[in-house]
Parts: sequence; C-alpha cells; structure tokens
Amino acid sequence: MAEGKWITELTASTSITDAARRVLSVRLSVVRDYLPLAVRQAEDDPEYVHQLRVGTRRAGAALEIFSLCIPHKEYQAARRHLKRIRRAAGQARDWDVFLLGLNEEPPPNERRRAAWDFLSGYALGQRTAVQPELENASPNFPFGFERLLAETVAAVHRPRGEPEVRTLLDLAQPMLARLLDQFHQVASGDLTDYEHLHQVRIIGKQLRYAMELFVDCFAPRFRAELYPAVEHLQEMLGLANDSHVANQRLTLLRERLQAMLPSFWRRVRPGIEALLHFHQQRLVQQREAFVQWWQRWQQSGGEAAFASLVKPAQPPTEAGQKPELQNGASGHAIPDEEVKDKPS
Repeated sequence: MAEGKWITELTASTSITDAARRVLSVRLSVVRDYLPLAVRQAEDDPEYVHQLRVGTRRAGAALEIFSLCIPHKEYQAARRHLKRIRRAAGQARDWDVFLLGLNEEPPPNERRRAAWDFLSGYALGQRTAVQPELENASPNFPFGFERLLAETVAAVHRPRGEPEVRTLLDLAQPMLARLLDQFHQVASGDLTDYEHLHQVRIIGKQLRYAMELFVDCFAPRFRAELYPAVEHLQEMLGLANDSHVANQRLTLLRERLQAMLPSFWRRVRPGIEALLHFHQQRLVQQREAFVQWWQRWQQSGGEAAFASLVKPAQPPTEAGQKPELQNGASGHAIPDEEVKDKPS
C-alpha cells in the first residue's frame, strides 16, 4: 500500500488550487486507507497504526500548508477529525513501540526475565485498553471520514487576499524559508533541555513534511541531498523521543511498585533498572548525535545551500540592469538550475 510520501504531477508552476486538491486528496486518502486496518486488524501488524499516525501527521501538515485555500468551516472540521485520530493512534503506537523495544538491548537474562515478563504483560494490557479510543476516534466510521475527505477537497478555492500566491512555488519559497529560520533558532538553543530538544523535533518534522510537498519545485539535489539530511535528524530525534517516553513510564511504574508491591519490586528491580539505564543512555546518545549533525549541517554548507535555494531573488536595483537570475514560471526571480521546469 502506498504511504503517500511523494506526490506526483506537481511542478513549480502548478496552480495553488490544483496543488491543494491533489495534495489533500492523496494525504487524506492514506488516512482513509489505513484507518480500517488500524481499527480492525491492529493485532495483525503494528505497522498499520504506525502508518495511520504518520498519515494523519502528513495530512494535518498539508491542511495547514493549504489553509489559505480552504474555508474556515471545512478547515476546522478536518483539523479536529485528524487531531482525534492522530492522538488515539499516538497512544496506541507509543505502547506498540514500548513492546517492540523490549526486544532491544539489554537482552533479558535470568535476573531480568521476571521484569521482561511483567513489562510485556503490563504493556500489552495498556495497549489493549487504548484500542477502543482508536475505534471511537472517527465518528460514523468509515463513512464519516469518506465524507470529510470529499467535502474538504471539494471546498478548495482560489486564495482570497493572497494575489501574490498563484503557484506552488509562490507558496513553497516563503514557507520553507520561514520553517528553516525557525529550525535554526530552536536548534541553536539549549539542547540539553529535553523540552527544547522536543521543539527541535517538532519544527524539524514540519520542515520535512513541507519539503515532501514542495520537492518537485526544485532541482533533484533538493530530494537527493537536503531531504535525506532532514529525514536523518528526524530518525535520531525519534529514537530520543521513544526513550524519553519509555523513561517516563518506567519511572512512574517503579515508584508505584516500590510503594504498593515492595516484595514484587525486589524481583523485577534488576530488569526494570537495566531497561531504564538503556533508555537514559540512548537518550543522551541521540542528543549527542543530533548536536554533531547540527554542527556538520552548518559547517558543510547544507543550511546555507538550503536557504539559498528557497530564498526568492531580489529584483534588479537599477533600471535596465539585467538580473543575474532568470524568472521562473511563478514570476519570482529564481535560479534556473535550481527550479524544476514544468515538463513539456
């Protein structure tokens, strides 16, 4: 099943309304396709819930990006519906990740086996408990989401009050520039503070999802070089987030066991503390890996190349002066080697 990361038939000169209809149709269709699998067949493959969660994130990002083309009523309805599904899928996915993580380092030995058995049963119970929330996240399933998809796409209109936004490139350049600037600001902050690091992950995710929609506005190096770099940082920060969530849950569980079942706690203590140590170490490792990535990203010129690529060129300052950069299909002055031409 297609996950809908890349969307075909889009170019720099695609009209903003055509792009909005195309993107929203593809992004919302992924959610529609994975929703019944996550609701009815989640026990067959945890990937169904994972893809539903990612699909709602991508669809939500598309909704925000093209919000200037959607009436307020339809925008709010789609936003609320996607948010409900994303939150329910997120709770289910977090416990799936916890269960899958029990198969990672450190491996269970005899001293840790009791904790592994206990944690497996506990996490499975928690995962089972949140499944009904996923089932109830989309009212009148499956017809409610089918109707939402059709109504949202049908409601797309030409941007009002935005005469300068006519093509996909008109939207891509200022939006990517803004996200890149926001990412620079948060990544330059205190990365030892997890909450700040989490903000880096959020902005990085927004940047990544926007890049996926605008990739065909630019030269192949945008997809071949810049996108993989942003994707890699998301993988690092995703592992850090998984360990942060696991740390929170294991710490709370340890406190409850110590207070309510002290004798049982003594049996499972070696395994739980070993798992806590593993996630604490991995969180530090992934944070350090991101710091190194951030330094390389700046020193190698990746950030500067990205900024140059998405920055609209300035018009000539003197009358009759020939601009150094050619005009693109959108009317912006852009490097002809960095904008992907519309195929003939």
